[in-house]
Amino acid sequence: MKPFLAFRTSAMYRAQQALGARFKEDAGWRVADVYTSTDDEAARARTGVGLSDVSACGKLGVRGEAIEPLVVKLTGRSAPAVGLASWERVNGAPVLLCRRAADELLLLTAARELSVVADVLEKTIGSVGCVHATDLTAAFAVIDVMGAGLGALLERLVALDLSAVPALGIVQGELARVHVIMVRLDHPTPPAYRVLVPREYGDFVWKALGEAGHDLGLTPVGAAAHARLMTEA
Repeated sequence: MKPFLAFRTSAMYRAQQALGARFKEDAGWRVADVYTSTDDEAARARTGVGLSDVSACGKLGVRGEAIEPLVVKLTGRSAPAVGLASWERVNGAPVLLCRRAADELLLLTAARELSVVADVLEKTIGSVGCVHATDLTAAFAVIDVMGAGLGALLERLVALDLSAVPALGIVQGELARVHVIMVRLDHPTPPAYRVLVPREYGDFVWKALGEAGHDLGLTPVGAAAHARLMTEA
């Protein structure tokens, strides 16, 4: 008898099962790896719109007055300005550091790197003053939306003008009437946003994006095609 193994799943797991996803295990998560084929999904995402579940990542929230010295100690560089994100490394682990407010950060990192980043963060916090961290990994679903039709899709669901958002700019507002955090990724091809959704609304937002993008050539993109697109970019 094989031993029972527990895996974390995203809020969109059942919707992905219904779409015929084939899953893989990654750092304790069950992740949608392929729907049709890697080549097909990547091609469709470039010319239409791709929808990829990237919830299988570590999410750490940080609040406090000592954000600036904390980031310098963690990364060796200054913190990004409020409303911007930056790609950094913490003890060698890649981290997307999002400056939501003057006293608030959100750190996203690969699931396999979460324990390392969290440990370094905890040790660094003790030396900089008034700041504290919270593991928000279970609090958010995360969706990457990308492709040539991205702008047309978001116009249908976001009541904000996104045309002036810079690369790695952060937008906080409603998408499909759900409050979300959106980060414009700095990959020029294909254009992409990373959308953080409260987990309890993840399935709803995933389906709303799918319905709104049906005539734009929207296709679900598994982890294999998503990795290829990010590498190409």
